[in-house]
Amino acid sequence: MKTITTLFIFCLFLSCSSKSDDGTQTENTSARFDLTAVKVTNASGDAPVKGDEITITMTVKNTGSSSGTVAISPKLSSSRFGDYHNVALDAVEGTLQAGETTQLTLTVGPFFKDAIKEKHYALGSGEYFFEAFELNGADDKEFEGRIFQVATSNRVLVPVIYDPTYFSKVNYNGSMKTYLEQAFTRKIELYNEGNYTEFEGGLDEMMDIEHLFYTIPTGNVSAYDAEGGLCEKAIALGGDALGLTKDWEGPVGTQGNNHGFDYLMAITPDSFGGVACGWIDVQVTGVFDFDLSIDRSQILIIHETSHLLGSPHCDQYDVEGYVMCGGEKHRKYIDHGIFVYYQRSRDMMSNKFN
Repeated sequence: MKTITTLFIFCLFLSCSSKSDDGTQTENTSARFDLTAVKVTNASGDAPVKGDEITITMTVKNTGSSSGTVAISPKLSSSRFGDYHNVALDAVEGTLQAGETTQLTLTVGPFFKDAIKEKHYALGSGEYFFEAFELNGADDKEFEGRIFQVATSNRVLVPVIYDPTYFSKVNYNGSMKTYLEQAFTRKIELYNEGNYTEFEGGLDEMMDIEHLFYTIPTGNVSAYDAEGGLCEKAIALGGDALGLTKDWEGPVGTQGNNHGFDYLMAITPDSFGGVACGWIDVQVTGVFDFDLSIDRSQILIIHETSHLLGSPHCDQYDVEGYVMCGGEKHRKYIDHGIFVYYQRSRDMMSNKFN
């Protein structure tokens, strides 16, 4: 008994080692970790704006008497958006010597997934705060820099639910994200009283916005088990895919219960063209089986988004041959694949997302 007691007292002051059953060396350490401060910036070191990746810099101190490794995971909440509390971000690890203070960084966004809750989120503009940081399984809630702001920008954060068989229809071998980026940034021209203005950066340049797409393969929206038409099926499937507490919500503009996203896009291989439901900011785009070219398929996509941005069909102006009314008939489209907008359509369009 005396030998055991002496050994116990000895181990209180020194790091004792032993061997496990498999012969590997193990160490009884007394590392203790304290998160003292947090700072959030974008890649340039400035305050973040909507659509940025953010870098979370965490100042950590080992207040114990031995070295050790700490795994830190932030728990993020939004003051603006609903169902956006204690969102578990990825963990980052670091090894600190006894008494050492260091900084660990984690870069996330503008989209991320809470793997525990199976929910998807975007960093829309507004106020955010850290509920806690999990350090080796225990929450640390006392630190500086808890709250940070994400300022507004011209970026539009769009979740895209899609059926991967769409690509076999249009004979495209890339990703959905790349496909959409190409559609929204391909050269367009704006027609006004006999003059054409070129926009090499496409619809995004013309509208002075930047679409950022978060793509989720889901299967065909038209086959989803929900009542109603394509838009109703899309909001139900979108809500399920994103892990919303209920269906994707309207009305117009960025809503508080859509996890920070702006409008919802669904892509299907069905042959019907497309439909936009502006009252809930949802567009569903398919194909035309009689013209499965990528040009025609992409013009359908930006046509439906243009509806969400406020443009009606321009045939009400007794014109055709433009993106909002038979754009595939325009000579610039036929000869060069250029999408042409009519000025009066552009005048009706605006970025209503914040």
